[in-house]
Amino acid sequence: MNDLLFSLNIVMPMALMMALGYIFKRIGLFDDPFLRSAKKFCFYVLLSCSLFKNLYDSKLDRLPYRFIIFLVISILFEIILSFVFAKLIAENGKEEGVIAQGSFRSNFAYIGFPLAAMFFTDEALIQRVNSEISLASIFVIPLFNVFAVIALLKGKEEKDGRGMLKRSFNGIIRNPCILSVFAGMTVLLLRILVPSVSFFVKNDLPWVYQALSYLSSMSTPLAFLLVGADMDFSRSVRDIGKLAKVVLLKDLVFPILFLLAAFLFRAADSVEYAILVSVFASPTAVSSAIMAHEMNGDSDLASEIVVYTTLFSILSLLVIIYLLRITGCV
Repeated sequence: MNDLLFSLNIVMPMALMMALGYIFKRIGLFDDPFLRSAKKFCFYVLLSCSLFKNLYDSKLDRLPYRFIIFLVISILFEIILSFVFAKLIAENGKEEGVIAQGSFRSNFAYIGFPLAAMFFTDEALIQRVNSEISLASIFVIPLFNVFAVIALLKGKEEKDGRGMLKRSFNGIIRNPCILSVFAGMTVLLLRILVPSVSFFVKNDLPWVYQALSYLSSMSTPLAFLLVGADMDFSRSVRDIGKLAKVVLLKDLVFPILFLLAAFLFRAADSVEYAILVSVFASPTAVSSAIMAHEMNGDSDLASEIVVYTTLFSILSLLVIIYLLRITGCV
């Protein structure tokens, strides 16, 4: 019973915030102009502040090289399996690219980041998971974005596809989350080389540090509200069988597969299991539907995948976290 309560205490606050976001949009409290501005503010400012602060506050004694290697290999394997899966069930190139990216591309920034920290109440563990997940984002975000573009080239002309791939690389280099992580990494290096300088903002300019803390703390509730507001059930599902296969693969099969691999290879501890859940068990990224539309993919199917992987993730996360709890992994 305690294990079930532990799982519910992680999943239900997220589910409630997403439900509130959906309700606020439907009653007109969130309109489209507000949501467009809020998404930019959350991504460019709040999430970036959160990533930087996580590394700024980091007390990592060592970099988790072994875990990062396991994570990168697992993501690449997930991507390969997604391409094979899409090839088997898609009816055309436009569907194939959408199914492939929808199967591997997690909503890592909006759901994964806050989800990992919700596993713990101990401040030291929360700080460690925030630090490690920020480091992991250096690899996770580029891999998801680049291979999403490659998948969606199925629906583009070759010339246009190369241009989109180039823009994707440029976007990754200028991605505020990536830039924030590198800024945080600079702080970690300063801590080693010039210890007296590395925390000067926190010690000498506490009001700046406090403002950064306020902005960082806003990212989690707003991100959940925005994910909920983006859910749209007004469209009729065109092919429920195909959609169900994608949802099950994304929300249940892949997370269990890679968590089991981590267990068998002893590649993770409790903090790193939480990070694996955030990477593999988060639903499909909302931006995947936007990218599918821009690249002439099947945007209707992409939107369906986003909505239903998000909806089903509430149940699948509950199951996955409960299994991790009863096996002593978290």
